[in-house]
Amino acid sequence: MAKLSPLQNVKKLFGNKEQLLSKVADLIPANEGESREDFIKRLKYVANAKLLRLVEIGEKVKGLGGRAAIASKIVEIKAQAKDKDFAAKIAKLPLPRLLDVFQTLSRKAKPAKS
Repeated sequence: MAKLSPLQNVKKLFGNKEQLLSKVADLIPANEGESREDFIKRLKYVANAKLLRLVEIGEKVKGLGGRAAIASKIVEIKAQAKDKDFAAKIAKLPLPRLLDVFQTLSRKAKPAKS
C-alpha cells in the first residue's frame, strides 16, 4: 500500500483541517500577546505535514509533563541545577527545540549510566 499524503493523514486522523488546527492550538501555546483566534488564523496557512508534526511534538511534551518539567529534566541531566540563568534560557526555547535537546541529552546519558 502506498504511503498516505499529509492531506490524507489529516482527513484520516482528524476529519478536517479545522479540527487539526484546534488540536494544535490546544497542545502548542500561542506566542506571548497573541490570542488563540489569531494563532489559529495564522496556522491556517501552515502545511499539513508541519501541523501533523506539531501535534506529535505537543503530545510528546504533554506526556513528559510539559515545558517546565522538560526544562527541569534538562537542567538535571546537565548537572547545572544551581545555574538559574541557564535554566531560564532553556525554558524559553521553542517546544520542538526543547524536546530535541531533552531527547539528545537523555540518549547520551543512558550509555554513561551503564
